Amino acid sequence: MNYKSFFDKPFRLMSIVGFVYLVIMLLLNVLTDFSYELSIMPYSRIVSYTAESLALVLCVLTFCLYNNHLFYYAALEILIFSNLYTGRIYTALFITSIMFILMLLENRLVSKRKLTLYIALEILKVFLVVPYGAKTFFEYVGIVLFSLCTIGCINLLFRHAYDRKETTPANLDDYRLSDRQKDCIKEIVVNNTTIKALAINHNVSESAIKKDLSHIYNVLGITGKADLKALFIGYNFS
Repeated sequence: MNYKSFFDKPFRLMSIVGFVYLVIMLLLNVLTDFSYELSIMPYSRIVSYTAESLALVLCVLTFCLYNNHLFYYAALEILIFSNLYTGRIYTALFITSIMFILMLLENRLVSKRKLTLYIALEILKVFLVVPYGAKTFFEYVGIVLFSLCTIGCINLLFRHAYDRKETTPANLDDYRLSDRQKDCIKEIVVNNTTIKALAINHNVSESAIKKDLSHIYNVLGITGKADLKALFIGYNFS
């Protein structure tokens, strides 16, 4: 079996993880009523079992037809609606964040029609939270807006860094940087080293490292660590 070829298909891997998760959830439902124990809505048991079973089938279809990502998105949407209906608000929020990240990475919200459909589905989800009270409603709306905005901004930062890398490939030798500053770049990109650890490694104060980083960002024309990591992904540090 060609494992490298297998791991080059991320949606096939996600379908396996989703399948295992759904099998566990179904077992928990049978043994403990886990998925609908918080619900105040009628037919919660039926909704929970039906949604998880449908999502399970869609994960199998995703594995078999891994180039058609629509099956996996449909599975996520079904699970979100089911969790909202049965009162598992935070689980629904978590899955919503995962789906939004995938959509951004695949540029699925660029067309007006797809964006309109996504917004319409999000509005429907909000209405499912109404029966659980005003506090839950406002908490859900607030967290959704915050998480989506945060994820969107992170995506923009990485896209900006990747675009810059495509047009002007990074090369440390092209910039006037000290050996310590070059080492800071290497440690941050390769090991995600903190400012405190960098200061200890170089036997200087944290303020000195912060000054180095500020200089690095100015020289490279970036705004922070996220841009720095994206700019030097795959770079061969000697």
